[in-house]
Amino acid sequence: MKRWLSCVAVAALVLGQGSWASAQQIADPIPYPPVKSMQQGTRLQVPHGKLMRVEALASYNEPDWVKNLVAEGKLPPVKDRLPEKPIIVDTSSVEGTGVYGGVLRHVTGSRPQGWNWMAGLSLGSGTLDELLTMCLVRSGPSWMLTPDKVEPLPQLATSWNWSADGKQLTMELLRGAKWSDGDPFDADDIMFMWDDNISDTNVPAWVRPGAFGQGTKLEKVDAYTIRWTFQEPFPVPALFQMSFRKVCPGPSHVLKPLHPKYNKDTTYDAYVNSLKPEKMPWVTMAPWTVVRYQPDQMMVLRRNPYFFEVDEKGNQLPYLDEVQYKLSSWEDRIVQTAAGSADYANLEDALTFLETLRRAQAPEFPNKISWGPRSLSWRVDLNLSKTCGVQNERDKAVRELNRTFEFRRAVTHAMDREALGQSLVRGPFIVPYAGGLHLETDFGEPSMIVYYPYDPKSSKALLAKLGFEDTDKDGIVNWPKQSPLAGQNLELSLVYTSLHPMAVALAESVSTMMREAGIRTILRPVNQLVTTVTDRCQWDLVIDRGYRDFQVPVANLEALAPITTQTPQWHRGTSEAPQQLLDFEKELVQTLDAVRSTQDSKARNELLRKYNQIATKNIYHVGLVSVPAAIVINKRFKNVPPGAPVLAYQWGEENIMRERLWVAQSEQGKAVELLPRVVPGIQ
Repeated sequence: MKRWLSCVAVAALVLGQGSWASAQQIADPIPYPPVKSMQQGTRLQVPHGKLMRVEALASYNEPDWVKNLVAEGKLPPVKDRLPEKPIIVDTSSVEGTGVYGGVLRHVTGSRPQGWNWMAGLSLGSGTLDELLTMCLVRSGPSWMLTPDKVEPLPQLATSWNWSADGKQLTMELLRGAKWSDGDPFDADDIMFMWDDNISDTNVPAWVRPGAFGQGTKLEKVDAYTIRWTFQEPFPVPALFQMSFRKVCPGPSHVLKPLHPKYNKDTTYDAYVNSLKPEKMPWVTMAPWTVVRYQPDQMMVLRRNPYFFEVDEKGNQLPYLDEVQYKLSSWEDRIVQTAAGSADYANLEDALTFLETLRRAQAPEFPNKISWGPRSLSWRVDLNLSKTCGVQNERDKAVRELNRTFEFRRAVTHAMDREALGQSLVRGPFIVPYAGGLHLETDFGEPSMIVYYPYDPKSSKALLAKLGFEDTDKDGIVNWPKQSPLAGQNLELSLVYTSLHPMAVALAESVSTMMREAGIRTILRPVNQLVTTVTDRCQWDLVIDRGYRDFQVPVANLEALAPITTQTPQWHRGTSEAPQQLLDFEKELVQTLDAVRSTQDSKARNELLRKYNQIATKNIYHVGLVSVPAAIVINKRFKNVPPGAPVLAYQWGEENIMRERLWVAQSEQGKAVELLPRVVPGIQ
């Protein structure tokens, strides 16, 4: 398949020595257009050891209504429900010790796939995933740490130490912590996750061992100690890999009997889907857990009486008794929040920016709005895989075309990014995006971007160089004679999620621009990109949004290049048939391996800039637009840290540490509890 493309390219180059080159000029890269950040607010800075620390206090407190359950014998005393040394969360840097009671109301366009988180199921985006999963370490609040120590904070692991050669990392776990049903948490929960989920290729886990470095091993030392062994010394970024989505265990006492390794009467499919959303309550170690689920209507979360955090005065967190999720749409989230019938939204859909700002001018507007940097981006991924999801000659031809630099360049020159941004919302909000890592990061600078300008003439010239001509004069180029698809129109499927209005708008515009270059795209809307399309590798082009992976790459290295067989999204392989790397991908992998083993943050940032130069020069994916976002939160909530970004190491809801939010008693009546005095699992 590669042979016909090579022959065409060689022929074009020969022709280029004559009249072709003079008539068909290809636009050179240009400097990335200067942009001004929209970041607002002064960033809060708290020392690592103050923001969260592990320590035993003389006494502990809890809501009076929970004390009544203890008196009735329905719950053990609070000191027996907490770990030997709970995690103490700082409140003095914000508005101080809170009062118990109150409700946080969310709206989400997502739906839970099931509660078996370790098997790759989403519990529901819109940060329900983050709310219900506790991990070895916590990275979300790291944005507010002082520069002297920026590393993940304790969560299920309370401390960690490197060996002298830096190849082993020993972690101490929360001693005496319990799951929300009272079952003890220990190292067996971590090892079940690692051995029987992450390392079991039959389970579609969120991450594979290779994400932590090839040859990485994890072992149990004792009930509350685990030890990592790495091939490279001091892979400090691996710590960030152990935070949200990566090393977040489920309850082994619930799931182990459902796993085929321990139950010969079941299957892996049955295991993955063993905990349906309707199964209540979900057992977790989070501040709240789901106690009521009504499909396409709502979820209600109530406080977890075994949660392992307290404030400085020994008050068991969370302060809020209930969290509600209305299961609606993403558009409805901002509408409801702006109207005051929901309490929190990330203002990230550019189509709603102007209307929300207009409403915010009214004195009765119930929310605070704080803009962050442009940490969201939209891109077109081209499927580069030759080993995953290839079903016929047509798939082979398309994948080989996508792997050809001249074609990717033809696509990127066809994108009028300025017009895309202004068509979504006029003003300074949206700027062109070249692809790759975000410019508005701690390490970002324009020199790390190779930017190809909008130039449809270059697109047509590059297609002609590859032998594509509009032989039937219908405006769409036809595959070259040497291709197995000779004479057919160049048609590619363009997949996007129909749940996000921006994706819909961008897909329609991209399709028009591609057609102007002579490429027909067949629009293919889906509900869930990951589970229905990208995991199966059965797509040509996909419009997707980048956030964590491109904003905080040190925590998501495997998402940026083929470090594992299942990543990145646009170039997946299988365990039996790994990816066939392009030459520049090998350099990307080497660069990211160096990032993983580099302790010095300055050197690490330089390597990330090098990665981005290589990725954007080779058009690893086609960038579209970069978008800012704002936190919109009801004014009645206290302990919202100043300068909180929508997206830093995690999404804004995790950045503001929801377990320490509180509402004054005089304000609590503005939102009604649906299940007052309910505790998960207690009748």
